[in-house]
Amino acid sequence: MTEILSLARHFIKLSDEQLKTGSKELSGDVEEYLLTHWRGSERELESAVKKACILSQCPVLEIEDFDIKKRQARSIGEFIEERLRRFIQNINRLEKFNLYDTVIPEVEKALITMVLKETKGNQIKASKLLGINRNTLREKIKKLKIDLRVLKA
Repeated sequence: MTEILSLARHFIKLSDEQLKTGSKELSGDVEEYLLTHWRGSERELESAVKKACILSQCPVLEIEDFDIKKRQARSIGEFIEERLRRFIQNINRLEKFNLYDTVIPEVEKALITMVLKETKGNQIKASKLLGINRNTLREKIKKLKIDLRVLKA
């Protein structure tokens, strides 16, 4: 085991202790990448590992979790597909799980909440950005139980 892998694992442990990101490990691809392509400083490695731990919801850190530029260049569809793939892998053991009724409201709630935060709770602006009627937005806020008090803070 080389020094860079030891450092990366140390930073993963620190991230969990300090940021409560959960126990994580490096995939084989990440280990290979660090060994063959990493050219950053120790501080840059710490920053990259912490970001990966925060961004990844999986226990195994993958290359995509480290490549921020690549992550930003992906389409929304690709991003959602990746996240859903990870989610489905974690729940595929359940036979009678209503995936559609679980995922769609969560995606919708996240989208509406982000837009409302961006517009500082202004529902007129938010409905225009979302491309939906203001009354439809109000119904969705109520149905999805979005707390508007949090958005204006």
